[in-house]
Amino acid sequence: MSAIAGDAALERQARQWMDDPLLALGMSNTRIHSVPRDEAEAVQLAALNLRLHERREQIAMVAKLADTQQVTHFTTLDDAAPLLFAHDVYKSYPASLLARQRFDQLTKWLIRLTPYDLSGFDASGCASIDDWLVRLREQTPLDVATSSGTSGTMSFFPKSRKDYLGSVTLLRLQLTQAFGEAADPAAFDRPYHVLTPFYRDGHSTVSRLPHYFLDVFCKGDANLLHTALPYKASADLMWLAARLRAAQAKGDAGSVDVPEALLSRRAEWERLQAEMPGLQAGFIREMIPQLAGERVLALGITGMFYEIARNGLEAGARAQFAPGSVVTGGGGGKGIVLPDDAEAVICRFFGVERLRDSYGMTEQNFYLNSCEHDRFHLPPWVVVLLLDPDSGRPLPREGQQTGRAAFFDLSQDGAWGGIVSGDRITVDYAPCPCGRTTLHLAKKIQRFSEVTGEDDKLTCAATPAAQAEALGYLNSL
Repeated sequence: MSAIAGDAALERQARQWMDDPLLALGMSNTRIHSVPRDEAEAVQLAALNLRLHERREQIAMVAKLADTQQVTHFTTLDDAAPLLFAHDVYKSYPASLLARQRFDQLTKWLIRLTPYDLSGFDASGCASIDDWLVRLREQTPLDVATSSGTSGTMSFFPKSRKDYLGSVTLLRLQLTQAFGEAADPAAFDRPYHVLTPFYRDGHSTVSRLPHYFLDVFCKGDANLLHTALPYKASADLMWLAARLRAAQAKGDAGSVDVPEALLSRRAEWERLQAEMPGLQAGFIREMIPQLAGERVLALGITGMFYEIARNGLEAGARAQFAPGSVVTGGGGGKGIVLPDDAEAVICRFFGVERLRDSYGMTEQNFYLNSCEHDRFHLPPWVVVLLLDPDSGRPLPREGQQTGRAAFFDLSQDGAWGGIVSGDRITVDYAPCPCGRTTLHLAKKIQRFSEVTGEDDKLTCAATPAAQAEALGYLNSL
């Protein structure tokens, strides 16, 4: 039973935040970030109980973890911590399934992680990862997102098309609506040019987003979507690259457990990787003059934007985008040590007041952009559960706390919604000077593996025995 039985008004509000939080809050950036904290947490708790009641019937992995720990309801937000999934759950399938191309078995594994009924999905005849993912997208509500597989194993996260559309719509609201001003419905219909130095399509989140940018930002006009890499990012090639890296790390580069047909594409991957930096840098330099006077959303890597801005200013050039254009960076320096004035150089070249930094992850629907005080504000339908990195227990929800980032996105449609990440974040529970009432994160976010210099020893609030039993069930195919 829900912990809110009898409070019909609160339950209705919780349901609205779960089903369509943007609509519930008037498609307004101001309203989203003006919900008082006590009200937000009351709705969050109600929604968490509704989600638990629903998803334990729909997602086998949730039921297994909840039953093992005898969790039937939450009386506080912290009570949800033991039911958050470790992020590596989404790559926990037997590694041999990809090498043997057993997409029927991989589908059985995925079924246990999503509320959508995939029992009628037929994976027979799928000859590659790309084939399997495209067929899932064409025949089900899912648009499964993959990771780059840097560890040697690729993640498969069951995002739905609804999840992607919600993410990109929230991103547009944050980038184009000033906090403190009333929402202008007509403004949301205005098309933007999108400038991104990434792929046109693919299955990783960054390569799949342009498909949804086309709808939400470009309003269906393909001429307004500009990507540096005009081809699809193949999941098979990314997996091949991950397996090659893993073999090299073990000192056994000659032994790579992938199908022979895929191994024969190694030269293709190496050629694409060699071409990429030049294509990306040349693309932005060419597009800058072409988009003079246009309203532009430029989305990319801060280090790349800095190199382009510095070189452009040295050559006496500057972008001439229309007012209202936005430049959003992220990804840190990507191996480049950026000077202290990097953001100022980028702003001077692109003609924007400030660079918007960003934070997000495949396993959540939010993409956060920094406020005027360089803080990342969480929308009120996302519960942050900051965990002690050693014990996995929730840290106090007061003052300023630093720990392991864990979130529950109440709007998540294709998956459970709760995740424990590998990120080290600082949460401030005091009001932000910008005026937003929502909880906010410090701009400096690091992977625990970067902090320690070692592989991250992920610690969750669930007991080790419960985690082991749930994973054992998940992979008992």
